Amino acid sequence: MTQGVLLLLSLLFPVTDNILETQPLLFLFIVWLCWTAGAFLVGWLAVAKGWLNIPKQYLQRLMGTLIGALIPLLAALIFYHPLEPGNPMYFIAMATAVLGFYLPDLVRRKSA
Repeated sequence: MTQGVLLLLSLLFPVTDNILETQPLLFLFIVWLCWTAGAFLVGWLAVAKGWLNIPKQYLQRLMGTLIGALIPLLAALIFYHPLEPGNPMYFIAMATAVLGFYLPDLVRRKSA
């Protein structure tokens, strides 16, 4: 779903220039928001429909998803210049966004 949100956004707002090379920060910001939205919306739907039996805590889950996707994307910006399609940090950012959704459960279990 993370890539699905990015695909829909790119179809609705096509970019005419090469944003990846000319504006890498804007590109990463867009990717970050799309991947966060995709991971959070799927998790939110699963919790709301009762497919996942976990506490709602939507704000904490959104923050975990935001942070989970942001850290690998910042690392990609620092270590891989220029950013290229197929960079492994993109997959890592998607995976950590999903893990960030479950972060409130992991923190709660450690403190209990």
